[in-house]
Formats: sequence, C-alpha cells, structure tokens
Amino acid sequence: MIFMTDILTVKFARLGAARLGAVALAAALSFALPQVALAQADTCRWANDNECDEARYGGTGACEAGSDATDCREMASAWQRLMAAVPSDVRGQLGEDTCRWANDLECDDPNFGGTGACNAGTDASDCRALAIGGDNTCRWANDNECDEPGIGTGVCTSGTDTNDCQAIAFLRNRSNSCETAFNGICEEPGSGGGTCRANTDTADCVGRQRPATARDHYFGHDDRQLVDVNVMPWRAVGLLTLEDGQCTAVLIGPRLLATAAHCMQGENGQPSKAVSFRAGARGDGELGQASIVSSVVAPDYSDQSSPPGGGNGDDWALLTLDRDLGSELGYVRPYVLSKDDQAVVRHGRFMVSQAGYSWDTGRYLSGHVDCQVLMAYRDGSFIHTCDTTRGDSGSPIMTLVDGEWRLIAVDSQFFEAQPPFPQMSSSHLAVDTRAFADELRRAGALD
Repeated sequence: MIFMTDILTVKFARLGAARLGAVALAAALSFALPQVALAQADTCRWANDNECDEARYGGTGACEAGSDATDCREMASAWQRLMAAVPSDVRGQLGEDTCRWANDLECDDPNFGGTGACNAGTDASDCRALAIGGDNTCRWANDNECDEPGIGTGVCTSGTDTNDCQAIAFLRNRSNSCETAFNGICEEPGSGGGTCRANTDTADCVGRQRPATARDHYFGHDDRQLVDVNVMPWRAVGLLTLEDGQCTAVLIGPRLLATAAHCMQGENGQPSKAVSFRAGARGDGELGQASIVSSVVAPDYSDQSSPPGGGNGDDWALLTLDRDLGSELGYVRPYVLSKDDQAVVRHGRFMVSQAGYSWDTGRYLSGHVDCQVLMAYRDGSFIHTCDTTRGDSGSPIMTLVDGEWRLIAVDSQFFEAQPPFPQMSSSHLAVDTRAFADELRRAGALD
C-alpha cells in the first residue's frame, strides 16, 4: 500500500513538480558520498552495531552522515571504487556534491538528464551512474521492480537499477508541470512553440500510454487534464500547506475543508500542523487563501493499513478556516452514498470525477473527468479508476446529483490490483462520506 500524500520540498516546489517525499528520503539507500568534508565518527546511538546506518552508503538511514563510521567503512570504500571507475573526463564534468540537493538519490544535474534543480557539476554522487549510461549497483537491482526515484520506489540512486527500470526509463525526471500540459501540443524546446521547459510536457511530447511496469496512477493510459480553476467545482479545490508538506483539500462549507487523515501525519508518525489553504491555486496565484484554525482527524486513524475492504475508512480529516472562503468562492456539499447508489456501483455505472495537485503537475490542478467507482466496501471506502498519484491525497472525488457537484470521497492510497478487476494495474482507494457522515452532521455540512 502507498499513501498518495506528497511531502513537497523546496527543491521540487521550485521546479513545479514535487516528487520525492520525506518518507522515501528516510528509507533511501545509495552509495552516495558528499565530496564536502564531513567529520567521521561513531556518535550515532546505533554506531558499532555491525550494521551501516548512514543512508549515503546504502545503510538504514537511522544515522546522520558521518556518525556511523566504523559500521559503514566497507560501504564507503565501495563508493570510492565506483567513483574511481568513472572516466576522468566524465568525472571532471560531474564536479562535486555542493548542491543543497546532493545525496538525495535523485540526479539533479541537467547535463546528465537530471531534474535541473542543481547547477551543472554540483550533484556528482547522485548523477554518477547516469553519467556513464547507468549500471546495476543498487542493492535492489535485478529484483524485477524499478527502484529509482520518480519512476520507481525511490530507494535506489538514479541510474543504478538499469535492468529493472529499462521499460520506463524514458519517463525518468519527466513531469507535466508546464501550465499548458495536456493540451495535445508538444511545447518543449525543439518542438512546437518551445514555451515549456525541457521534460515538463510529458503527456503531449511522449504520449499518454504507459507500460504496465509504470507503477503510478495510469491504468495503461494517462487520462488526466488540466482543469479550469475559475469554475466550479474545481475552484473549490486547493493546496493544503502543512508544516512539512502539502496535500490537496476541498471546500465543503463556508469554513470547512475535507482532506485525508494521513496528510496530517508528518515525519516519524508525528502530527503535522495544517497551516493554510489556497483555493483554486494555479502557479504562483490562487483565487483565495485562508489559515487553518482547527482540525478534526478520524479518532481511529492508523497508518497501518489493511487490505481493501478490511478497515480503511478512517483516513479522513475536517479542517476549519479562519474566514468564510467557501461563501466567497463556492463549495462542494457532501453527499452520502445510498443503497440505490451502491447498487449502481455494483452494476458498474457509477461515474465520478476527481482533481488534485499531482506530483508531476506541481502547482497546476489536474483532473480525471468521468472515471468510475468499481466497488464500495462496508468499511466506508471504495476503489475507483481515477488516475490519482502522489500529491492527490485528500483530493475530492465528486459526482453530479440533480445537476449539482457533490463530494462523495477523499482520495487515500493505492494497492496491488484487487479481484475481480485483473485488468487494473493497481487498486486506488478513497474514503467516502459514509465513513465520516456523523462528523459531517456535527459540523453542519450534511442536510
């Protein structure tokens, strides 16, 4: 199971495509070693336990760089051998690890196909493998799962899981963060008008078909589009900023927001304070902004997920704003699925639409119009066919009821494909309003 939250770093906010969360960074393992001198000592509480705990050497990540020297000695030597094997002319171009984003496993040097968040010659360790055409030096290489950042699990350094990532390598460091993405015209440099930065108009320049091994939000095809935040219901959707990241949320009343409970959980399972909400956010602007003054998180929420239908209905949260932003811009009233609605779901005819701030669209709202609810579970959750991914946590899933858009769920997480839907590459789960109807009534958000 993978939650769809996205801990946005300054690095990817700057690029308009936040892509690697703090959870992935904490778990990341590599052979990276900064060239900037670091004190080498055994000051970590887990030093000398016969296990390397420095992430830069491929350890557990439990210790900070330079604090588990003895346990990591062999892995540090392995890194030195890898760098020594790089041809001298290439090594000169790699430079050093002076970028603030060095040693985060993802190549950011544009000269080697990186994200462009670092200047050329400042992200040597992360770009070493890509600079020589890739290799399989990651400890999880050849396990039949792509583990590189952006296109895989993110626990291998860019270019170090070449065999497993071969089918989807063309998507490496690509996004749809250009404001004209999804318009059917390739506008990257060298194509069309060149109004998009390189690698930011993927759907239009590469196409929408995705290999089955691309374990993201596409069911073989990317059906998203950029939606107009000036009209309902999209203007009620916005970016929720927390102390250590961002999610998507939606106005469901004059001062009330709905989002996912796991968005309210920060690093190491600690609560994360919600700070502000930008309704209709687009690029650097928005239609309206308000501060968060209080929140109600599902009292039984746990980050220990169950299989679909096994008790995942607690991933919801309601937040209160400091002013009536919903009265100014409009809001999407909640609607609880009836027995008749659930019968329509069982017959495969219940259609919905979704919109959120996906990792690859950054500050632009992407939506999937006319997707389908596949199965509604008794625990107050359902699986659906909407193309949701990291960053879409808490995003609204809506349906038309008597001509009015109504909220029926907030997006939560995704699992391996579930029966009886073998045609789906994964199962995307949302928590629907049945799970928090009582709290909605207490908040005056239900009729």
